Amino acid sequence: MNGEDQTRTPSTGPTDVDAGSSAEKPPAWIRWFRGPAGESPVETAWRWGFPILLLVAVVWSGTLMVDGLRTILNSEEGQTHEAVTDPSAPGFEAFVEQTWSMLVVTEDEDASLVGVAVLAVSDRSGGGGSVLLVPEDLYVDACGGAACSLADIHATGGIDDVRALLGSLLGTDFTGVASLTPTSWTNLVKPVSPLPIGLRHDLFQTIEDGTSVVRFSASDNSLPAADVVTLLALPDRGGSIGILRRHSMFWEAWLSAVAAGPEPSRNLPAVDMELVRMVETLSRGEIRVEDSPWVMSGDSLAADPAALEQITDAMFPFPIPTAGGSAPTVRLLNGTGDFGIDSYARQVVRAAGVDIAVVGNFRNFNVIQTRVVYRDPEMREAATALAVAIHAGVIFDEGASPAADLTVVIGADFTARAG
Repeated sequence: MNGEDQTRTPSTGPTDVDAGSSAEKPPAWIRWFRGPAGESPVETAWRWGFPILLLVAVVWSGTLMVDGLRTILNSEEGQTHEAVTDPSAPGFEAFVEQTWSMLVVTEDEDASLVGVAVLAVSDRSGGGGSVLLVPEDLYVDACGGAACSLADIHATGGIDDVRALLGSLLGTDFTGVASLTPTSWTNLVKPVSPLPIGLRHDLFQTIEDGTSVVRFSASDNSLPAADVVTLLALPDRGGSIGILRRHSMFWEAWLSAVAAGPEPSRNLPAVDMELVRMVETLSRGEIRVEDSPWVMSGDSLAADPAALEQITDAMFPFPIPTAGGSAPTVRLLNGTGDFGIDSYARQVVRAAGVDIAVVGNFRNFNVIQTRVVYRDPEMREAATALAVAIHAGVIFDEGASPAADLTVVIGADFTARAG
């Protein structure tokens, strides 16, 4: 065969193979440790130093956080402020609970006004309180200049207008209102019926033919529950005063009957009614029935302002602001330690036209001068007016308690003026 006819095969000798292609590469982590070829010492130091510094920083931060939390949790330093619960201790304060009260409106079968009573509880836990009787023919100046009575207000505007008028007259709103019909009174009085009633004279009723007959005899000293409204509505030969005294006699007899025995609730109907709960509370303590702050004015009764204010202040130590009221609220603090002055201080401060929201004691009992403190510059005028009314100084203090608009601190000078 000729050399041209022989097949040439490629050579596979070592001289024809790339030395790098057949060599096995080391793992990536080994190559990272080695670093790229030709790496400078600075680059090597950064490549190793940065991760180490980062790890140290993370570990140190965690150590500091754990140590700080342990220090805080184990710390016994600082101040502990305990609530002052002793009403006679310096620093004691409490939000007032507005007087629990009710307006009771009695109507006859024709929905005409028969009488009005204002009930106020003096102590929710201990019981007791007052009942202020308001005559239905009370003269009021609320009819556009014309003389009118409370019954006229009721006839034209209903119970809502009666509530608004009496709220304005007494300077307080009421927790609730109860409208009682003859049936309502029958159910209320039935558990203690008949009531002992001592009439001073016979009461007459005009029947359909126009003749007068004895409806209640002075010799009969009992009142059935079904006749309560009839007794209250009949005219009296003593006029308005006689009718008012008869209302007073009924309320005293009923409340005394409810209070008789160990448990007043047994002498009341078993119904879920606020008036029932209030009468039960009243009957657990001393009750005063007030019918005196009214004087004759012509043929009707009118309010005696001084007597009415005195009774109202006693009945409502913490009145409810009326719907149209926007009086500043007051934080009243005793700074003398003489707690006998508290009641008088409340009356004087309230008479200045403010609402008491918080009562208590100043942080010490060494206050010499009574002062009015305000924290809002917009209350400066109100603070000044109150200070003038109670003969006190005025202080602006941004750090005063925000619990009320104004703070009144009673000092020794106030006690001296009170005598």
